[in-house]
Amino acid sequence: MTFIKRQSGFTIVELLIVVVVIAILAAITIVAYNGIQNRAKHSATQSAVSQASKKIMTYAVTNAEQYPVNLAAVEMADSTVTYQYKVDNSVSPRTFCVTATNGTISYFQAHNVSSPKVGACDGHSSGGVATITNLIQNPSAETNTVSVSAAGGGVALSRDVSQAFSGLASIKVVSDGTVSGSGTQHLTMSSSYPAGVYRGAYYIKGTAGVSVYGVLRAVNGGVADTQTSPVILTGAWQRVEVPSMTITGSATTQFSLMARLNAAVATTFWVDGAILIEGSTMPAYADGNTAGWAWSGTTNNSTSTGMPQ
Repeated sequence: MTFIKRQSGFTIVELLIVVVVIAILAAITIVAYNGIQNRAKHSATQSAVSQASKKIMTYAVTNAEQYPVNLAAVEMADSTVTYQYKVDNSVSPRTFCVTATNGTISYFQAHNVSSPKVGACDGHSSGGVATITNLIQNPSAETNTVSVSAAGGGVALSRDVSQAFSGLASIKVVSDGTVSGSGTQHLTMSSSYPAGVYRGAYYIKGTAGVSVYGVLRAVNGGVADTQTSPVILTGAWQRVEVPSMTITGSATTQFSLMARLNAAVATTFWVDGAILIEGSTMPAYADGNTAGWAWSGTTNNSTSTGMPQ
């Protein structure tokens, strides 16, 4: 009698179990490795910003209590960390703030902060996300109407604290109905900007049923206005987003962001929360009074920078 010897081996189910176990172990290993790497980045970034802060304060000790005007003066060099720095030696007490970023991790330390904190100084980018700048220099009429103007006869403009979308005031525009087409103009830019793509928006409130246009005009850009379709006011605050405008060439350009009546009509409306940015994606409104943002100059009367809201 001949006996046939059977070959033993793994079944498909057993092989699948082994594969699943290996996959689970690999996933656990990767997660553990990423956690260790992430903690190492946090530690390195904290250390980097702490060292930068110490060097800045040491510099002041030997330089008449003046903080350095830039980080080149304190020789900060780290191939894995990028730094952002701002300083003001004209105020008392003098101030500085430094942000260190490693990939998506950011820490900051300031003249009045004893140890590194997660995040970034006001006006600095954080976690690898770039900042944006609101180019409107008086976006909410919080203190005055500098750089704001009205065009056309029969149109009056003033700062008004009875209505506000952002802050405590807004721009009040009164038309006696004698102006058609050209209507009203507000927030004329007093500064110039280089070639690029620009877009603007603002909030408006007025008598329900009144029709207006949102307009972006390049005063010396050699391109046509961009404008919205007629916007019908509702009596409540509503946002008007003006289509983007592309400026080419090397010449700088002045901009006017306008609210323009669609027809001659006696009416009153308010404008607030204006923003003009370089780029085609329109973010939510923000200015130097927004958390994480900073004015580039005079509070409420300069451009402002911060993270997209």
